[in-house]
Order: sequence, then structure tokens, then C-alpha cells
Amino acid sequence: MKYYKSNRQIVIRTVILGMLLTFIGQPVLAEHFHYFVDIETTHTINPQNQLTALNVSWVYDEKMSALMKQQNPDFKALGQATINDLQKKHYFISIQFNGNPVKIGKVSHFNLQEFTQKGKTALQLDFTLPFLQPLNMTGKNELRWSFSDPSGVAIMVYYTPQNIRLGAKLQSHCKSSITENNNADHGEPAQLLALKCEL
Repeated sequence: MKYYKSNRQIVIRTVILGMLLTFIGQPVLAEHFHYFVDIETTHTINPQNQLTALNVSWVYDEKMSALMKQQNPDFKALGQATINDLQKKHYFISIQFNGNPVKIGKVSHFNLQEFTQKGKTALQLDFTLPFLQPLNMTGKNELRWSFSDPSGVAIMVYYTPQNIRLGAKLQSHCKSSITENNNADHGEPAQLLALKCEL
């Protein structure tokens, strides 16, 4: 996954004025604090043409990565605490399949790691987001989803179209799209994602 691009132009109506450091989900951050998450998702289907989960990668920006490490340098414990908190917030995701909400299960497979690229160090959280019911992709179907932090603290974006990754079969039968939500209010998704398939 490519590291976030610092020159990405995203309009933020507030500025960073200060912060109260504890941890994500605990009355954490000052009112005007924001951080960025670079998202990547991988979409693959099983032999029955079913989509059963999303494989998700989040790269936190340098600022937030440093705060998280400062709070807890044990990546295993930090990853577990982060996942536990995200579960309460529905993992910041909304998904619809052919116009119907998709119910999400509890994340049990995840990994938090640190990496350095071009002299910048960041934390990357990888996790598998299971669906309670498999999605049958046979025929003509549309998957729509978005990521957002209702508090508006996290700004969550796919920095390139290539960050929507498709398995071999979906590559030849699907088209993905990213729509910038330029009129998004505080706490609303910065982008709207879609995957249209015909298998």
C-alpha cells in the first residue's frame, strides 16, 4: 500500500489547534484535531461467486501514528484496542448491496504494523471485515460503500483508484469508481465508492 500523499487537496473547514492525547475512542482529541487515513480494500470472491468479506488496509498519517505509538508501543495490544474501539463504531463503514444494507460481523483477523517509506514512518492496520451473509455476485450487481468518522476527526480517503483492488475474476467482470463527495459536511464521507459487476 502506498503511503499517503501529503499534497492531496482535501478541503477541511477547521484547523489543528491542539490535542488531548489518550487513545482513539476515549475522549481523545481536541475539537479541531484531524488525522488522515489512506484506505485500500481488496475484493475477492470464492468459487461460488460469493463475496464474503472485505480485506481492508488503513495507513494512518505520521501525526496520528506517532500519537498511537506514544500511547501504547505494544503493537499487538494497540491493534486489539483499536479493533475493539472500531467495532463500537461499525468500523467506520457503510455498505449496500443492490441498494440493501450489508450486515457486518465482528473482526477477528487483524494486524497492526509499522513501516517506513521515503523517510516517513506510519502505522498500517490490516483487517478482514466479514459479512454476516455472503453476497452472491452472479449476474448484474452493485456494491456501494463509504468510510467516515461521524466525529469528523478522521479524514478517510482512497488516494488512488488502484487502492480498490480486485481479485482476478472480478477484474474482468467489474468496474470500480470513486466519487469525491465535495459537499460533505463534518463527519460525512469524503468519497463514495462503487463496484459494478456482471458475472
